[in-house]
Amino acid sequence: MSNWIDFSAQEVSVGAESLPLNLTAGTEILLTSVFLSIPDYQTRVNGYATIGWETPLLQNTQHINMIFRIRRGGFTSDHKLICWFVDSITLGHDVPILTIDKTLSLQFTDQPSIENVGTFQQYCLTAELAGAGQATISGPITLIGGTFNL
Repeated sequence: MSNWIDFSAQEVSVGAESLPLNLTAGTEILLTSVFLSIPDYQTRVNGYATIGWETPLLQNTQHINMIFRIRRGGFTSDHKLICWFVDSITLGHDVPILTIDKTLSLQFTDQPSIENVGTFQQYCLTAELAGAGQATISGPITLIGGTFNL
């Protein structure tokens, strides 16, 4: 039987502080993070995230790719990549709306290494606009994480 050890959650609501957040192509940015306790080598991490994003239809680019990542220990490429997801939109020509809104939901798991035992580890949710086009993180953004022992 598994025993839950720690739980943390962060939510950034639509219209809160930094939202909406316009993205620059090729730049990975931090959306939010949680800190979780890693008490021993049998600790496992489960997490869940949702990200609301949108793109305007009035642009020359026909295909928009977003890369969402979960990193441990920080939010730059120097930090441990736990997983990544690509979400995309292909734009048509005769669509009578000005923006397309999307929400991506994802789940992740991690087994921290022995050097992480006895520490709190930061799990970061990041976003990157890959290639050309325009995209905005509109929210809401939710990141939930928990640790348990097997």
